[in-house]
Amino acid sequence: MGLFDSIAGSMMGKLAGGSNANPMLQAGLDLINQYGGAEGVLNKLRESGLGDEVSSWLGQGANLPISLQQILQVFGQEAIKSMAHKFDLPADEFGSKLAEYLPKVIDKLSPDGKVPTSQVELMARAFSLLK
Repeated sequence: MGLFDSIAGSMMGKLAGGSNANPMLQAGLDLINQYGGAEGVLNKLRESGLGDEVSSWLGQGANLPISLQQILQVFGQEAIKSMAHKFDLPADEFGSKLAEYLPKVIDKLSPDGKVPTSQVELMARAFSLLK
């Protein structure tokens, strides 16, 4: 993990409520990087039948939840196990936390209904939210 990812993870941890969230939000950033950015993750979710959920995170109002089963369906058991191993967590616990935090992060990073399309834009959005 590079310096940029560490800084981004720290910033995202503050966005979602403090240092306890930081490892999960860093995992979210890793996931975003793996799928070609936030839009890539959202497209994967949409392609898996979660378009209503994604729309709720990008729109105004309440965020629709996603479940552990949906996370496993979208990203696969092996990918979740691999990421969970990095954080020394059981795969089910990791997947549940990812399901909890992913909607919150996307919601906070997309106040205008659009997600950042680059790491630079992602960091700029994160910095503006912290002000």
